[in-house]
Amino acid sequence: MVTLEELYDQTIQKSKKRNFEQSVDIIVTFNKNRVKAQTFNEIVYLPVKFRSPDEIVVIAGGETALQAKKQNIKLIEPDALDRLASNKREAKKLASKNYAFIAEASVMPRVGKALGPILAPRGKMPIAIPNAAALNSAFERLLGSTRIRGRNVFGIQAKIGVESMKKEDIIKNAKAFLEYLEKKLPPKSISKVGFKLTMGVPVKANYEEVA
Repeated sequence: MVTLEELYDQTIQKSKKRNFEQSVDIIVTFNKNRVKAQTFNEIVYLPVKFRSPDEIVVIAGGETALQAKKQNIKLIEPDALDRLASNKREAKKLASKNYAFIAEASVMPRVGKALGPILAPRGKMPIAIPNAAALNSAFERLLGSTRIRGRNVFGIQAKIGVESMKKEDIIKNAKAFLEYLEKKLPPKSISKVGFKLTMGVPVKANYEEVA
């Protein structure tokens, strides 16, 4: 038997220290005898925040824009959407540089027209909020979230933290992620689980042997 904590310790031990902060990914392999190939395109919300506020962009005007400015959240105002629609290079750069987008519901039709062809294939269409009052909650939840995408796959890899985090916080996120998958998949669908740093080697174990 091995614990998730021990698996994570082994991952750190087998990974060289780099001159940048590495991401911590969880790797989950499915049992082909128990489950068919899976397709994912969703955000999983985890208990401990690990993302930089600079990874999230708000698209809004009025009160929501004012609140975003007060909180120093990256902002795109509606008037800028026409420029982005005519500049695909800039729009693609925006999509690749940022993890997630939040948009006020009233501007979603304009967002869809201007950025939909760029954001939708990347699974990054904005999370719609009704008004300024809903901004903080949506923003805070995204700081502790991970996006999973895959088509007809028998496993998934997702960022659940960064190496500067406390081990117990990494494990909290790992357990929450596994709980999410267990609820989504048939019983005993997970065959292996492990961790990997950005430039490190994966360390995995049979899921039935993980305490």
